[in-house]
Amino acid sequence: TQSTGTILQACNEIFLDLPVFCYHEALSIAGNCRMCLVEVSNNRKLQVACATTLSENLKVNTNSTRVQKARESVLEFLLINHPLDCPICDQAGECDLQDLSYLFGRDRGRFYEVQKRAVEDTDFGLMIHTVMTRCIHCTRCIRYMEELTGDYVIGMVGRGSSMEITTYIKTTLNDALSGNIIDLCPVGALTSKPYAFTARN
Repeated sequence: TQSTGTILQACNEIFLDLPVFCYHEALSIAGNCRMCLVEVSNNRKLQVACATTLSENLKVNTNSTRVQKARESVLEFLLINHPLDCPICDQAGECDLQDLSYLFGRDRGRFYEVQKRAVEDTDFGLMIHTVMTRCIHCTRCIRYMEELTGDYVIGMVGRGSSMEITTYIKTTLNDALSGNIIDLCPVGALTSKPYAFTARN
């Protein structure tokens, strides 16, 4: 395989799929979803494959017990606050969170009495229907708007459990390319407003 680039790019080259939420080949690397954690020979801690560069004689284990447990934990934490909207969500059946939870998640949860956090929906304009309680903070939409459209209208505000993706000021997304973030969103936080619920009629 290639000797430059990241572990994730090398894995993609040999058709070894690693689970990701925040990574997209057209966007900058964020490394914040922590789904692509792998074991590497030159570090005792698990490393994110999307941001770790290859080096000489680097040994990588993508499916060890530690890696599997880390993926289970990441998914478990994501699902703590994710609403049970799958039956009414337009992303259902095409949702990365559904797919990866089925493939890599635990068979039972441990957080039964946790009060799920709710986030107020943001008006993103005529094309984009938002249910921001479903957002997993992958920041794909933010990076797309900043890097590919040059429009710095949305971003991350707050910290910890109060973190949310919203517009900085009360405005809508008016860029001609802003509708593409619907396809970029790995969950049902951003869906098509004109298409909403039409597939279920």
